[in-house]
This record gives sequence, C-alpha cells and structure tokens, in this order.
Amino acid sequence: MTDSASQTATDNDFSGEGSAEGSRTQKHELPSTKSAYWTLFVLGIVVMFTVLDRQVLALLIEPVKEDFGISDTQAALLLGAAFSLTYAIAGLPIARYADVANRRNLIGLCIAFWSAMTMACGLAQNYAQLFLARMGIGMGESGYGPATWSMLTDIFPREKVAFATGTLAIGAQAGTGLALIIGGSVLAFVAHFPPVEIPFVGVLRPWQWAFIIVGFPGLLWALVVVTMIKEPRRRGRSVMAVQGKLKSVPVKEVARYMWNDWRTYLAVIGGHAMKYLFALGTTQWMPTLFVREFDWSLTKIGLLQGFLIMGVGPIGLILGGKLSEYLTRRGTPGANMQIVFYALLVSVPLSIIFPLVGNPYLLLALYSTNVFVSALGVGPATAAAQLITPNPMRAQIGAVKQFSSNVIAFALGPLIVALFTDYLFSDPNDLKYSMSLAAAVLGPLAILIVWQGLGTYARSYDRTAAEFDE
Repeated sequence: MTDSASQTATDNDFSGEGSAEGSRTQKHELPSTKSAYWTLFVLGIVVMFTVLDRQVLALLIEPVKEDFGISDTQAALLLGAAFSLTYAIAGLPIARYADVANRRNLIGLCIAFWSAMTMACGLAQNYAQLFLARMGIGMGESGYGPATWSMLTDIFPREKVAFATGTLAIGAQAGTGLALIIGGSVLAFVAHFPPVEIPFVGVLRPWQWAFIIVGFPGLLWALVVVTMIKEPRRRGRSVMAVQGKLKSVPVKEVARYMWNDWRTYLAVIGGHAMKYLFALGTTQWMPTLFVREFDWSLTKIGLLQGFLIMGVGPIGLILGGKLSEYLTRRGTPGANMQIVFYALLVSVPLSIIFPLVGNPYLLLALYSTNVFVSALGVGPATAAAQLITPNPMRAQIGAVKQFSSNVIAFALGPLIVALFTDYLFSDPNDLKYSMSLAAAVLGPLAILIVWQGLGTYARSYDRTAAEFDE
C-alpha cells in the first residue's frame, strides 16, 4: 500500500473519532467532505430516476388496461415480471464488472439506457411492445445499485455508511412521489387530448406522454454522472495492491463466502426481500385501491400519495441513518439489523390494517405512518450487506440483495395481490382484502427471518472491521 493510501484523515470530518471501532486512526484515504456529499447527491438523483421510470406505470395502469384490454394479472406482470426478467438476467454479470471496473462510467451508461427504454414505453402500440420496453428498463436498472452501494462504501467511514445509503434512498422516495405527481399531473393535462398519429410509430394515446416526459431528463443526468463525479479509490485488505489490475472473484468463491455465513446473509438479504415483497404489493396497488374503494380520480390520489411519500419518507430515511450512526458510535452490536427488526415489528401490523380502513383520509394517515416507519430500516438494511462483505465481492453480493428485493419482490409482490383478487376473492372490489392478506402472510415471515440472524450479524460486523482500516 502506498504512503498516500496510509495517510490519516484527521483533517477530514469523516475521521471516525469516537466511533465504536475505538480510537484507531483510519489509515485509508477518504475523499473530502465536499466531494463525498456531492457524489451522494448526484447518485441520489440517479436513484430518483430509477424509481421514477419504474413506478410511473403504477399510476397509469388503469388507462393501460382499458386501451390494451388486459386483466389485473396481466397488469401485474407488466408492473413486476416484465421489469424483473432482464433485471435478474443482467444483474450479476454487470455486478461482476462493477467489482473490477470504473463504477461511475457504468452507472452513467445504465441510466442512459433505461431512460431511453422508458421513453420507448410511451411509444408502445400494444401489450407485447410495452412488455418488451419494460424489460429494457429492467436491464438498464440492474447495474446501478451494486455499483452505487460499492462506491458509497469506499467514500464514507464505516459508521456513516448507513446514513449515506439512507440518504441515497431519499432519491427512491422522491422518485416514487414524483412518479405519482408527474403522472397525475400529466394525466390531468392531457386528459382531453385527442390521440396523435406518429409516422412510423402509430397512435400516441394521452397517458403515453407521461413515459416520454419522465424518461427524457435521465438522458441528460447520465452526462452529469460521467463528467461531474469521480471514481473513488477502492479500499480494504482484500483489494489488490495495484488498483488498476483488479480481477473478479469467482462466483463459486462468492457463493462459498455467503454459505459460510448463511444465517447472517439470510437475515440481511432474505429479510429485506420479504419486507419488499409485501410492501411493493401495497405501494403498487394503492392508486387502484382508491379508485375502486373511494371513486377518487387517478390525478387526486397520485398527487396526494406522491406528496405524502416525498414528505414523510425522507425524514424516516435520515433518522434511520443517524440512529445507526449513533448506536454504532456507542458500541451497540449489530445496530443496523436491530433497527431493521424493530421497524418491521411496527410496519407489519400497519400494513395489515391500513388497506381495510373505510375512511380515505384515515387510510392515508396510517399509510404515511407506515412509510415513515419502513423508511427507518432502509439505510441500515442496505449498509448491513455492504459492511460485512469484502470489497472484491461487494457489488456481486449487492446484486444478490438487489435481485432478492427488486426482482423477486418486485415481480411477485404486485402479482400475489392480483392473484388473491382474481382467484381467491374473485372480485376486483375486494382488492383491500388482498393487500391486507399479503401483508398478514408475508410480514411475520420477514420478522422471523431477520430475528434469527441478529446475533450472527453482530459477529460478522466485527469480523470485517479490518476492511475499513486500510
């Protein structure tokens, strides 16, 4: 390791003084505070675009169903599986590349590709074309997460990684809210537009403008990513000394590492995926629930739900990260997973109850509380996987986590609710019971999975402490 790499960070407010790791001087070279937070901001906007492009379909699903003549189950496949298929296939190969290559450039390429595919959704003329465009979004989005988390773990000190990943997730909350707000606003604006004939494309329906409008800015932000942030230096005992000649760790070795600590990774990855499984079902079907139960317009529920998510979610994300930092500095074993566990104990009952409430405003109040509580565990859950994993495996194991939460959960969460509605209750007006039942079945499993790994996670966290001292 070079002399510059062992330079202390005493002049940097990321020095980690007073942390749970003790009074050791950090030997790795961290970027300046300004550079770290600028990178966090730019990557947070990237995350906003991922969720914005992915989630806008949830608000538009009713006009899509009407124009293309599809069922709730077919709609759920569009919401989930169409996106997830290529997300799953492309995720691990791209993550292996991210573990040895320039992560900044990879993120820029990914955002440009999925933004173009979002715009392609706006040009789709039938169900099959829309399905293929959604697959393209999944392929593009599969690469950003592992590369982004790996970058942040190299930029921030250990006790601040949960705060960084929690703050990063504000982009996801903003994207979810903007998808509803922009989608609702565009629907209101173009509601009386006549269909437009586009040469060589076909008819452009009013709702399709939403895809085009939300997709285009991502192309511009891709340029910001590749020109205005820096690729950070990798750190850790297991990183090769010559930074420019890294080699991918074989998949078999990554799998063996996870298997040897299977209870911890089951809690960190499996518990988070199970949480997303029931949470995504409620989020994706919320606009439709308000249409069917309370006869609200898509514009009205889109704007209200969007502003609630953007107003409440970021508070929970920041507080969750700060709570993790506070507990870690005090020496609390496994602080990250403890936050995830206790947040689940509150959010699961709320997820079961709120779809059944007959008053729309009380329902929104309970839903907002649930958004806040769930957000507390997001940053710690993401940081937990990164902080127990050696650098050369970090993106690959991040891809496994991303696959579990964003592929399996995203594909099955909305689908499980739709299957309950179509085949168990056999009535579209019973959507509220389907949403509640999904949470009642899957929520306790999430709690159990996280609980069984609390002790092993604390030991795994201590074992990898040396990774952050070089």
